Amino acid sequence: MILSGYEEVEHTADIALRVWGEDFFTLLRQSAKGMYELMGILENPGQPMKVIFTIDHGSAEMQLVDFLNEVLYIVENQAGYYDNFTFINTRDGIDVHASGYKIISYQRNIKAVTFHDLEVIETKTRFETTITFDV
Repeated sequence: MILSGYEEVEHTADIALRVWGEDFFTLLRQSAKGMYELMGILENPGQPMKVIFTIDHGSAEMQLVDFLNEVLYIVENQAGYYDNFTFINTRDGIDVHASGYKIISYQRNIKAVTFHDLEVIETKTRFETTITFDV
């Protein structure tokens, strides 16, 4: 059984991604990885980058959308691709420490991460969800 991963799923108008992970933080990591793949990102390993940001407390769905929209903002405004995430629970939310690389290019623009039919499901063995992206 694969504990974490993602796959693109059919969607009528936008694009969607089914994601799963053994815990919520793995679900976040896999969601970012899948979104990067959907965008067709080409990174430059010779230009390392680091960033820290905070996700406010809220529902799992709200935290997932906030996280991915922040990652998307970084792609578009700082040309950053982050493949290593550390999450720290704090009184104010979740601090995200990320490291990765400068982006050379990407092939598909994603406008936003949506709440359309979004539900984070926790089972005995993993977290899973399907995320719809506005393109």
